[in-house]
Amino acid sequence: MLNKKKASLLFDLDNTLVDRDAAFHAYMQNFIVRNQAAFSDEDMSVVHDEMIALDCHGRKDRKLFCHEVLQRFPGLPYTAESLWEDHMSLPDFVKPDSVLNEMLERLSADYQLMIISNGSANMQRRKLQRAGLTDYFEYIFISAEVGYAKPDTRLFSHALNHCRHASIVMIGDDYVNDMQPAIAMRLKTVFINPENEIAAIRPDYELSSIHDLEEALACMI
Repeated sequence: MLNKKKASLLFDLDNTLVDRDAAFHAYMQNFIVRNQAAFSDEDMSVVHDEMIALDCHGRKDRKLFCHEVLQRFPGLPYTAESLWEDHMSLPDFVKPDSVLNEMLERLSADYQLMIISNGSANMQRRKLQRAGLTDYFEYIFISAEVGYAKPDTRLFSHALNHCRHASIVMIGDDYVNDMQPAIAMRLKTVFINPENEIAAIRPDYELSSIHDLEEALACMI
């Protein structure tokens, strides 16, 4: 029987639970230092900014990202495949957020916590481990393992089959991948929106930080 007093919370991973952009910045600084010879005629701050722009917050297809990086910086000693292998070290730059972890510990007592994330299993699970988040979540659904990627509603439907509560909330930072399909499926929605992105259809809540989630849930559930 569904428990209507609590809720199942579906969390996005990158830039929702894990500061993936900060990890990418740190990785890229390390990458540039390791490959200085390939950038000898470039302004390093410009190189860094261009890499960040090419990355598109991790939302760009990784094969396309590697291709564009090598096209822009042909002196790099990589193939697209070896550049992707180097990029696989990104989780090593993820930092735990003790405030977030403490909040998830409290939430886990009252809610069913689940993750619904795009990406490769190896990369996403290593990010979770580095951030110290794995043990808070009853289920972790990653697109590469399930076979569907957000915004495909089949990934959401797969997760919904494991929800134990009538009330289900999707929490994420990507309006297209997280909010739109959740709204279409009539789930409750919390949009982590620090840049104040204008939403075509407003989610139930918009927060500038995941740290404010508890207060929002208290008003929603």
